[in-house]
Amino acid sequence: MDTITAGNLAAFTIEASLRNAIDEKIGYGDSEAIADLLVKIAHRQGIGAVLAEGIAHASQEWGLADLAIHVKGLEPAGYDPRVLKGMGLAYATSDRGACHLRATVYKAELSGMIPPEQVEGKAEVLIDFEDRHTLFDSLIVCRFFRDLYPWETISLIIRGTTGMDLDKEKLQELAASITNKAREFNLREGMSPSDDTLPKRFFQEGLNDSGKVLPKADFDRMVSDYYRLRSWD
Repeated sequence: MDTITAGNLAAFTIEASLRNAIDEKIGYGDSEAIADLLVKIAHRQGIGAVLAEGIAHASQEWGLADLAIHVKGLEPAGYDPRVLKGMGLAYATSDRGACHLRATVYKAELSGMIPPEQVEGKAEVLIDFEDRHTLFDSLIVCRFFRDLYPWETISLIIRGTTGMDLDKEKLQELAASITNKAREFNLREGMSPSDDTLPKRFFQEGLNDSGKVLPKADFDRMVSDYYRLRSWD
């Protein structure tokens, strides 16, 4: 059972309960009820049978699609795009939904490589991380070596293991071709550019402590930049 998805499903169930959309009575902080809910999901008992199919399915079943937080059916981690705009772009454009590991661009935003609120240049940074991580996956290298394996080191590893002498530009072309193949597969299977978005709540509901939202204009600008840099129409 995935901890991120399970936690999101628990919170979604609590919100549904508070809105009297379901008969189940469960609230925030009720650890015993939450633990019991996880057992029900694991064994597909009662409402657990609905939740076991994922938040997209459960939200449709309960008529709460606008409440559910997911992208392409995958629930996000705790990196909130209302603060980390690059993570919003990463969630939206990822081939498998709101995955925080496809690019781990939160590292760039949290470490000061690029300000979290900055929009200009955010797509370039995301793609740099995304392309390197794509090659990490191909080499079966842990993503958390991102700070230790710059492009030059990746080139050295590939030269030593395959004999191919590839500079950064050639490596980027290889990574982009993999990303494009995944994109072509998704489009063939019915995904459309309209799926490259975020739940409306990120654009409309402010964070409790700061009131921050992700301005839709900023998000649209980043997606447009990303498409342009990927040569997607």
